[in-house]
Amino acid sequence: MNLLWIPAQVFVVALVSPNEPVVVPATADAVVEAPVAIEVVRIKRDFGKSYVDMAIDAWADDKAARLDATRLWWVDTSDADRRKPLGRLMERMVHLQYRRISGGAITVVVAGDGKEFTFTVERGSDGKVHAFVPVDADDGRHVARCRIDSARLLARRVLNVPIGIARIAVTCRDGANVVQGQVRHREV
Repeated sequence: MNLLWIPAQVFVVALVSPNEPVVVPATADAVVEAPVAIEVVRIKRDFGKSYVDMAIDAWADDKAARLDATRLWWVDTSDADRRKPLGRLMERMVHLQYRRISGGAITVVVAGDGKEFTFTVERGSDGKVHAFVPVDADDGRHVARCRIDSARLLARRVLNVPIGIARIAVTCRDGANVVQGQVRHREV
């Protein structure tokens, strides 16, 4: 295959971050804009590089009121929040699964270190996209469905070296109530 015959737009699309709008000429007279990613939740970590977070992003079709896709990946805060895939080494330790529940909801299942965490990403009737999780609150209550405001991945450590996932701490909303706790997980 001769690379000279590949349109320049293909290279532009491949190099642009998914959280930026991509404009690709469809014809000489029309311009088509690709959907922009919506950051649903940012997950801070208590290990690794301090300038690298994780995020769950979603893509939504405003006209169809549909949630098109979700993705969990690294966010490099030192490089204008550039997104990067988790990579082969991380994907051997952490298994990701995306499951469509309906046109407006997709679950992101993160399994690793014998634990499985499920984030439900939904597009509400107001058009906004949120992530919901089951939470064991610090006050002892269980909240079956809590909308995440912030999240922090806490490492399980041996001799202060991170070797796995201890828990995911969250601040979330159960209606108007703010809840502090950890994401309930399933043992696998």
